Amino acid sequence: MKKYLVGIWFSLPVQLCLLHFRKYQVLLFFWYILFATVTGNFMATFGAYSLYLAPEYLDAVTPISTAIVGFAIGVFIMGWNITTFILHSRNLKFLATTAQPFLKYCINNAIIPLLFLLVYAISAIDYATRKEFLPTLEILLLVGGFIAGVGLSITIAFLYFFGADKTIYSSMSAVIKSANNRYDHLPPAKKLPKEQKELRIDWFLTANFQLRKPREVRHY
Repeated sequence: MKKYLVGIWFSLPVQLCLLHFRKYQVLLFFWYILFATVTGNFMATFGAYSLYLAPEYLDAVTPISTAIVGFAIGVFIMGWNITTFILHSRNLKFLATTAQPFLKYCINNAIIPLLFLLVYAISAIDYATRKEFLPTLEILLLVGGFIAGVGLSITIAFLYFFGADKTIYSSMSAVIKSANNRYDHLPPAKKLPKEQKELRIDWFLTANFQLRKPREVRHY
C-alpha cells in the first residue's frame, strides 16, 4: 500500500499541482477569482456569478451563450497551460524526449482545470435548478453548450500545437532514439550518476493515459 501511495505522491500530476502552490503563486490568484466567482464568494452583490452561470446572448440564456463562456474558459485553461509549461519546463526536461510533450504536460497538469470545471458544472446546474427553475432538458442543453465551447477552444489550440510538435519531433526523433539506444546499452559503470533533481517524478501520464517512467536526459 505504501508503495502505491508513494507512487501517487511522486507522480507528475500531483507534483505539478504542488509546484504551482510552491512557485509563481500569483498565477493561482486568477484561479481563485474564477472559483470564488462561480461559487458566489466574489462580487456576489453585483451578481458576478450570474455572468458565468447564466450568461445571456441576445437577451437570452441559450446553449450558444454558455458555449461562448465555455470557449473563453477553454482559452484561459490553454493560456494557463502554456504559461506554466514555459515556467516549469526546466524541471520537466524528460518530456522533451517524448512525442507531443505539450499534450502530455496538459494531461498531467489537468487537476486544477478539471476541478474548476467540476465546480462550475455543479454551481451552474444548482443555479439553473433553484434560481432559474429550468427544466432538466434545457439544463442539459446549456451544460452541453458549455462543454462544446470548452472542447472547441482546446481542440483548436491542440491542432496548432500538434502541428508544431510533429515538425519538431520528426526532425529530432532519429537523434533521440539513437541516444537512447546507446545509453541503454552502456555498462552500469559508465552510466551517469543519479541526478539530484528539484522535482522528483517517478511516473507521468502519456497521451493514452498510461503510466510511464521518465527517461534520463543528461546523455543527449
